[in-house]
Amino acid sequence: MLEIQLKLYSIIREKLPSGSDGWVTFQLKKDAVLADLLDELDITRKVVISVNGVQETDTAHRLQNGDKVQIFSSVSGG
Repeated sequence: MLEIQLKLYSIIREKLPSGSDGWVTFQLKKDAVLADLLDELDITRKVVISVNGVQETDTAHRLQNGDKVQIFSSVSGG
């Protein structure tokens, strides 16, 4: 298993267990990529993802044990 630290922001925070606020430990299968994480969380909307403080746009990015992943709801306006 692979363990990451995960923090969700805005409307997608509802994807975390009730009462979770801030960083949570999240387990994924070994060799998981960002797309696997989004699938596990059932996130289908456009989001901005940061891995260890660096924005990551490639959902095929392979996660490493201990990575800190932040997911932000993408905001658009006119």
